[in-house]
Amino acid sequence: MKNVLGIILNESRYSMYHLASIALFLLGFFVTFTASDLGPFAPLLVSGGIYLVALSILLQAVYWLKAFLRRMLGSWLAS
Repeated sequence: MKNVLGIILNESRYSMYHLASIALFLLGFFVTFTASDLGPFAPLLVSGGIYLVALSILLQAVYWLKAFLRRMLGSWLAS
């Protein structure tokens, strides 16, 4: 828990990126599981919630891939 708070409260340039990604994930999760009471509009909202979750996971995957490549190729690109 201390590490999570440290990441959220850290004033790095990527803090808002991670915070927005987590917010998208939670919003999509909430929409997906609460839309079943809306009758004919439920499939539309459920699919929208699933897309929000997929978007947030994709954003995090792209960020971590970029960070991994920067770390692995940083010394090679610097020379």
